[in-house]
Amino acid sequence: MFGSLSIRARLILSFSVLLCLLLAVAAVSLQRFQALTDKTDILINDEVRRVFLAQSANQHAQAAAICLLKILQTPEREKRVPLYAEMDADNAAAQLAITELGRNVAVPAVQTEVDRILALGKTYADVFQETVELVELSGPQTAIMHFQDKTGVALASLLNATRNLVTKHQMMTQSEVEQLRRDTASARLLVILLAAAAFLTGSVLAWIIARSIVVPVQEAVDVAETIASGDYRKEVPMGRRDEIGALLRSLAIMRDSIGSREERILRLAYVDTLTGLPNRTRLLELFEARCVDCAGVLFILGIDRFAPINKALGHAVGDQLLREIAVRLKGALGDSEVVARLWGDEFALLLNPADKPTIEAFAQKILVALREPMSVDGQRLDIDASIGIVSFPRDGTSITSLMRRADLAMNAAKRRHSGFAFGSELGDEPAHEELSLIGEMREALARGEFVAWYQPKLNLAQNRISGAEALIRWRHPEKGMIPPGRFIPFAEQTGFIREITPWILKQAIEHAAQWQQSGMPVVTSVNLSTHDLLSHALVEQVKCLIEQYALPPELLCLEITESALMDEPELALKHLHELAALGLKLSIDDYGTGQASLAYVKTLPVHELKIDRAFVTGVDSDHRNAAIVRSTILLCRELGLSVVAEGAETAEEVDWLRSVGCDLVQGYRVAKPMPVTDFAAWVSDFDRSA
Repeated sequence: MFGSLSIRARLILSFSVLLCLLLAVAAVSLQRFQALTDKTDILINDEVRRVFLAQSANQHAQAAAICLLKILQTPEREKRVPLYAEMDADNAAAQLAITELGRNVAVPAVQTEVDRILALGKTYADVFQETVELVELSGPQTAIMHFQDKTGVALASLLNATRNLVTKHQMMTQSEVEQLRRDTASARLLVILLAAAAFLTGSVLAWIIARSIVVPVQEAVDVAETIASGDYRKEVPMGRRDEIGALLRSLAIMRDSIGSREERILRLAYVDTLTGLPNRTRLLELFEARCVDCAGVLFILGIDRFAPINKALGHAVGDQLLREIAVRLKGALGDSEVVARLWGDEFALLLNPADKPTIEAFAQKILVALREPMSVDGQRLDIDASIGIVSFPRDGTSITSLMRRADLAMNAAKRRHSGFAFGSELGDEPAHEELSLIGEMREALARGEFVAWYQPKLNLAQNRISGAEALIRWRHPEKGMIPPGRFIPFAEQTGFIREITPWILKQAIEHAAQWQQSGMPVVTSVNLSTHDLLSHALVEQVKCLIEQYALPPELLCLEITESALMDEPELALKHLHELAALGLKLSIDDYGTGQASLAYVKTLPVHELKIDRAFVTGVDSDHRNAAIVRSTILLCRELGLSVVAEGAETAEEVDWLRSVGCDLVQGYRVAKPMPVTDFAAWVSDFDRSA
């Protein structure tokens, strides 16, 4: 019925039908109640009026007869005159009522009665007049006899006729009332039937319309639920030409759009857009999808010296290089193995389980494949890589811990230039307590829990304290004093050292300025990490601090390690030249433990070498250590560099170092590190005693 109509048309048609039914109910009700009103008016205006007129004629006729009897019994004429007037008034009223009673009679039976009353009224009026005339002409006695013989009889007939008319009208009125009740009941029943018909029709129409809307809407809901659950294969019912059909067609378009958009989103979420490889998120899911008890191997691969290539040749060449690396890595893997790009120049390989020789051979195969020259944008590039290797479940079952250990192994391979390293060969990971300290370092810095301690440096030629190394200590409110070895390595790994170094620099420069102003010039040394040396803000920070505290630049010495120069040597060298231009002293720390010491001594703008404690310990008795230290002192003397021997623990070691011309010595034999509050007093006491 409604299949080809729109919802709007259905609603308009249904409401129109209901409105017509309601109008019909209203019209019938008005017509019926108008008829009842008319009948009521007739009943009141006609029947009741006639009964009233008949009764009025009776009353006035009787009153006139009574007045006549009073006249007949009054012999004096003077007393009869008022009675005549009263009698005439009653007669006139009775005649008027009888005359009105005879007008506009519509019922034949009633007309006969009315005609008879009119005739009897005329007869009564005539004989009544005759009786009145006999009173004056023949005397009361004759008039009384005439009244008894004729007037009384005529009056009785008139009264009977009017009473009969009243009775008949009452009966007719009763009949009309009964008919009126029947008509009222009939009208009520008709209105109820029409209302019931309207209600039933409205209910049927509502059901039909609701079904024609609810069923397709439910279909649309089912489709929407399947879309929400991620199923985009469910067919959408089509063919409707109403609004629901338009909705279903829109749902079909939305389903297709969401499907294609979700496919793109999934690709963005799980695929590295540059190389087309799975990304880190996808790698984690693939690992978790494997059974808990399964075994396998995880490689973390990083490209060596990728940053200089990217910087020198541009990001476009760097991106193309990464794509070529991805192609070579995929070519080296089997179908069941996974290669993913983690970030930057780091890749991860998820491999099937194998023994150590097989893993080593495969790692070497990958390195050989990557070392083959690449032609990128018309340029020949030679690259190398470092690989960190872990096996699971031997090295762990959590992908997070495995990746962390593999990353540490990769960094170890970079430092050793060994190509690859196994995570199982590294030391244990930080204990839980140490990991918790890592998380507390930032709050400790904000709360002022870090303090600066200083270890004096003895000038052997002058036998006086001329320098000090600033060392950081952590005064933990619960764990007490925490040595730097327990948190500095992790601060360097997490990069938090970039926040610690500016703090210790400020402390050291402020204290050195105070000592200088009090007449105790001490060259204060501060250690710089790799993160610090590569920071673009380092030079400006140091410059601002020495200007703020008015510290002569030569009273500040910055110590660097060889490892800090290996990641980005060009940038590190640039910053060192800028620092040297400020007038600061630069020192190579832990000299002798690196792999290119002589090259650094030749090229770096340094002023000092610190011989590592590994060579100072037992230098007075170990001829090998003695040879290394002696040759280093001779080298520095030829290059114009001062020498600091670190870790001198005995008087014999100090005496030997003095004998070979070492400039400065630092170690427990001179003094242990001490708080800044004790340092100035200790130096004064030492210089006085010396």
